[in-house]
Amino acid sequence: MVRFAGRSQHSKRFGKILIRSGRIRNLLLVGDPLQRSDAMIRYFISVVGIFLAFSAGSFAGIPTKETVTCPVGGETFTITGTLSCSTQRQRTMSFRKKSSCDFITRLPVCPGNGLPIYMKFSDEQVSVLEEFLKTEKFKELKKLPPWHRAYGVAQNLGQSGTETTFALLLSAMWFESEEFFGSETTIDHFLQEAENEMLRTDAENQPFLNAIVAYALSAAGRFDEANERLNSVADAPGATEYLLQYVSAIRACQTDMTREGCRPQDPFNP
Repeated sequence: MVRFAGRSQHSKRFGKILIRSGRIRNLLLVGDPLQRSDAMIRYFISVVGIFLAFSAGSFAGIPTKETVTCPVGGETFTITGTLSCSTQRQRTMSFRKKSSCDFITRLPVCPGNGLPIYMKFSDEQVSVLEEFLKTEKFKELKKLPPWHRAYGVAQNLGQSGTETTFALLLSAMWFESEEFFGSETTIDHFLQEAENEMLRTDAENQPFLNAIVAYALSAAGRFDEANERLNSVADAPGATEYLLQYVSAIRACQTDMTREGCRPQDPFNP
């Protein structure tokens, strides 16, 4: 059983992003062994990092091996899961929540054909993927790291502009930061996906999403766009002290986003 503690106020507010109408279920269930319980679903939500509570206790992550079957070709392989997990009182500057189980396999990738299994594909999607994996376009996608590759696959499946593609690019920023910020095209895609997500989420969550986008824009050197969003966050009704501290931290980093304490994986210390 995966263990979660009570939520902080800012976690309660941001927690609603991506967790509506059960849509995260399709995004994060990646194989039969992972479809065991709602607790496991919450765990996979948490390792992507969008919704993690502050931990009142300490539960060390316990690694476990899980078997996954590739939906195209039927190859089986093992990934690293966990039997327990607790969150830490810390986020990164890119607003990813840290946990005691950061060792898990976040995105399974079929070893043979290179397909990232970012969701439980339907039979119709598997049929499309069987042909797509034979193309030159997918051959080029295989040169990209897994989260970026998954985004390309999702685009081919007609998922652009959905919560799925937003989550994939958010994960690319969190876990493949160098490649993410090295591509203006990827950043532009992320901005568009974030705008679509902004239309889907409710008003109380929009400042959190805006702050994350502002960090991405700052890290990309697009400070005018970033500060416009930061101003919006600071003026948002009901903005929490934690969120305002995050805004201040981003502003303080804008003189040099590459220095220690400002990089995507560096801890945010309010």
